Amino acid sequence: MPNVKKKIKIFGLYPIIFLILFFILICNIYYIQSCPDLERIDITKQLWNSCLTSLFFIMIFGIGLNFIGDKIPFFNKLGLGFLLCILVPSFLVYKKIICKDIHDQLKFFIFEKKGINFAKIFIVFVVIGSILNIERNLLKRVIIKFIPLSLLTVLVSFLMTGLLGYLLNYKPDSSITKSRGPFIDSIFFISVPLTNGGTNLGINSLAEPSYEKCFGIGKEKLKSIFLAPLILARCVSIFLAGVLYLFFNKTKYSGQGQLEKQKTNHIVHNISKDVLDYKNIGSGLLIILGMYSLCNMINQMLSFNKTFGLDTMVYIIFLSLIIKIFNLISDEYQKYIVQIGKFMSVNFTAPALVALGLDTDFNILLLGITNYRIICMVFVSLMIAITVSFYLALLLNFNPLESSLILGISSHSIGSTGNLGVMSISNRMYLLPFAMIITRITGIFVFIFSSFCFIKIYQ
Repeated sequence: MPNVKKKIKIFGLYPIIFLILFFILICNIYYIQSCPDLERIDITKQLWNSCLTSLFFIMIFGIGLNFIGDKIPFFNKLGLGFLLCILVPSFLVYKKIICKDIHDQLKFFIFEKKGINFAKIFIVFVVIGSILNIERNLLKRVIIKFIPLSLLTVLVSFLMTGLLGYLLNYKPDSSITKSRGPFIDSIFFISVPLTNGGTNLGINSLAEPSYEKCFGIGKEKLKSIFLAPLILARCVSIFLAGVLYLFFNKTKYSGQGQLEKQKTNHIVHNISKDVLDYKNIGSGLLIILGMYSLCNMINQMLSFNKTFGLDTMVYIIFLSLIIKIFNLISDEYQKYIVQIGKFMSVNFTAPALVALGLDTDFNILLLGITNYRIICMVFVSLMIAITVSFYLALLLNFNPLESSLILGISSHSIGSTGNLGVMSISNRMYLLPFAMIITRITGIFVFIFSSFCFIKIYQ
């Protein structure tokens, strides 16, 4: 039988169709950027729909860049596709190839609450759907065992990063006049930003007026100092996940998606075999929207005079866990929710990483890349966490590869889209809810620790 060459398709489309769509987007961007500065704002408002055109942009770039990265041998297994999705858009904004007006429209669609906030929509749908897709007893066991282990992993990572900082004679940015020695500085300026809840919970709190007053520098400058290691860690974590997958996926250290050794896979696969019904997906959408609204209200009510508040995602995770553990929603409705979560993850994972790239300040990324001390400490922090979790898994009857991804990499606050990239490149998307749980809960503990200790040590 003659070999039939498989036709190349990009996201189910023939390349010529995808290239036509890409050409339409480029024409759109070029038309806006060719206008004089004074006219560009008005032209952008008229031509660029904040939802439809922005969605078109992140889908074309996400699908295209991921396709290119996946076609490059060896590097495709190290997460090149997802890294391109993050780095290329950030670089295009940095070089002003994507002008400020278009970038503002994209950020309005992707991140702003008064806009569409696509990034939040995507993560909410995927996280709720993923948590409700896990077998109940497995969820209980993992939460009880993994949370203490994640805190132990972070503690060891703190100490080793501090020791490395001491050996490298690390000093924070020259604008930071208060220093408590390289060991303490490494912990509070590298380790804490890496693990205290990400940008929303951790970094923003470290740029509050009390910290500005303590260090005598502006909010934006202080924020960039804390952001540099975190942004670098998001990129490095995806690369390390690819390395782990490449070296350990086909060894005895891999559970092929199972967290526990000698256990059947408790991720609920049969849901995907159910016949998709558009009305059922709509029902799942309605339930998710209700859960988000409830969690948003809870977050608002529990914020103390707007001086303390967790990210709404923390409450969404807790509510999803409660619903799953106590079976507060019938299995039928849970299947509806899982279906829409799968729809979002299948179609919008790469576009969501483009969204992350558009929110990644390339200047701050360069600040981290050009400082060898920051590079070394970020890399070592992640590697120590991976190594500790690997050996803890061997001792406690967990599969080391899966545990390294969750306890090791996800103990760092790489964010929802960072976790998404890690689990996607390692072909462990069904472990995403565990990664999200560990990231958020570890972040809360480190946030509380840093809130009490930071000012007292540096005042």
